[in-house]
Amino acid sequence: MGNKIIYIGLVFIFIISFASIANAGKETMIVGSRLTLSPSIYGNIVTWADTFGNGATMYNLTTGNITGLGHAGDSPSIQGNKVTWWDEENVIVYNVSTGKEIKIVNASTPAIYGDNVVYIKSKYADGQPAFNQNAEYNSLYLYNLSTNEETQLTPYEHATYSASIYGNKIVWGRANQVNSSEWSTNISIYDISTKRVSDISRTGRAGGGKIYGNIVVWVEHKNESTDVYMRDIAKHETRQITFDGNSTIPDIYGDRIIWEKQYWVGNNLSNDIYMYNISTNETIRITSASYPAIYDDKIVYIRSGNDTKDQEDDYIYLYNLSA
Repeated sequence: MGNKIIYIGLVFIFIISFASIANAGKETMIVGSRLTLSPSIYGNIVTWADTFGNGATMYNLTTGNITGLGHAGDSPSIQGNKVTWWDEENVIVYNVSTGKEIKIVNASTPAIYGDNVVYIKSKYADGQPAFNQNAEYNSLYLYNLSTNEETQLTPYEHATYSASIYGNKIVWGRANQVNSSEWSTNISIYDISTKRVSDISRTGRAGGGKIYGNIVVWVEHKNESTDVYMRDIAKHETRQITFDGNSTIPDIYGDRIIWEKQYWVGNNLSNDIYMYNISTNETIRITSASYPAIYDDKIVYIRSGNDTKDQEDDYIYLYNLSA
């Protein structure tokens, strides 16, 4: 009986401790509008794709100004003073400081770091880009904004998608067709300086890779479950981060990994944002929301309004971990 009381007391203390950590910080609604797709954040700039005209949108946290950047076929992403997105035909790179744009024709689904933009081009008989990123004969390309030089990084042999870049390293999903109805997907990494390609995941069920420094995060799909993994490419160590089978959409900054956990409450699908600290091996719940992105101490995400089935009733929030 005494051990049971001690156990219950410890659980109670843990719950209080967990709640105090998870609620430490300040949440602010950035804007409520017809918003969809994943937000991105760098410094004091937040970007997202707005359902109104399918436009790439930019928000300045300091001034509160909202700027429409142009038509978007996917979510824009920001790094430094540059925003990049796909307008369903070309890759657009927008310089926040100068207001100038660069267009990379017949390219799609870009990611950017410094002056390097990575994206996908597809080889078809008519030479046109692919709208289906799981199509065969997609290739990963690199464009340097300083030299205006375009380089093909991978051959037209595999489906490629979801590229992420940090420094001289690029990670992306690479698919191999096992048979007429089955694909094997792994996370691969390309070193720009050495031109070496290697696999991060070899299970054939991986996707959604992101890189920051020497850490790569991704999702492993096993039957109907999904969990977040990480690999330290400097230490050659792989670690499973989640074990609930409902975790997806990871992002990383520094030693913090965030992701979305999906679960059912009755007939309603709910979403929570969690964060894992690599240094302390600690996991905490941040809030109820979806599509998280992180920069420094700031996390941005989407929360549905009153109508959870209507994407035009979504709101973008900012959570400041240090406030």
